[in-house]
Amino acid sequence: MKLTNLFLLCFALAACARSPAYNRESQSGSGKPQSPQERQRVLDKAQKFSNLRKRTVLLPFWNDTPVKGRFEVDAKNALKDMLLDQNRINIVDERDISFRSQDFYLDSEKVDVNHLAENGRKWGVSLIVLGRVSRIVFRKQDDDVGLLRPSASIAAASVELRMIDVAQAKEIAIGEGAGQSESKSLNLFGSSSDENDDNRNQLVTDAITDGIKKALPALNKEIDRIQWRGKVAKIAGNKIYVNAGRATGINLGDILKVTSSGTDIFDPDTGLFLGRTAGDVKGTLEVLEYFGEDGAVARVHSGANFTEGDQIQLY
Repeated sequence: MKLTNLFLLCFALAACARSPAYNRESQSGSGKPQSPQERQRVLDKAQKFSNLRKRTVLLPFWNDTPVKGRFEVDAKNALKDMLLDQNRINIVDERDISFRSQDFYLDSEKVDVNHLAENGRKWGVSLIVLGRVSRIVFRKQDDDVGLLRPSASIAAASVELRMIDVAQAKEIAIGEGAGQSESKSLNLFGSSSDENDDNRNQLVTDAITDGIKKALPALNKEIDRIQWRGKVAKIAGNKIYVNAGRATGINLGDILKVTSSGTDIFDPDTGLFLGRTAGDVKGTLEVLEYFGEDGAVARVHSGANFTEGDQIQLY
């Protein structure tokens, strides 16, 4: 009987036992008050759980090779699909942008960052990505005997990606990759040269796509390090429209810090662009609702004297 009672007592104690996590939670209400720094850390952790997607323009690639084809647009579309799958940036509609990557290359090794940043501010984006196909190699082997002739082809391409931080007018990442694609087929004797050209172009496109995959990790390392920025697009009465909304990842109720645009600083002796100053803080906005594909309506939360073109950041 005593043994039975002891067993029941142990069972009851075990049933009442709590995990260490539970004990910490249950004691938190009776512990010391959180400091302002601790409260801010909790908020920062939640805010950084999902980074805002930076508005980004992708430019058609520069085909810096003698091999002709639709490689400039095909390369851009391949990169766009990869970035959309990652869901880390907000690619803006570039239909009204006529520029191509080669328009900003000073030579094969350097781009005009100032010109890129100037246009990026007009487009209202945080990042610009441009690319160059620097080399294409295509080789083919055909058997010259028989009606159905075995054929083997291989293509290789060298690809370069560059990413520009518009706000800082700075090139922040360069990715390089060499891609490859192979195919084997049976060709009917006397097949047209157009079919051969189509096969070659597809193989080259696949090699370029493979090169982009290998170059992209260098850009991915920097995408999340760039601080998200947006703009005040329009002010109408007590409503303030900003160029970021659902597609960017802005949530209703978010508080946005508003600053003036800042000033470009140039070296007085060389004329070289040195950077852009941080603007003065004007106040904060509270996001009320979405509009359009990627816009939001906000109201003044604190401060005054807001103007169209002011910079916004998550508070």
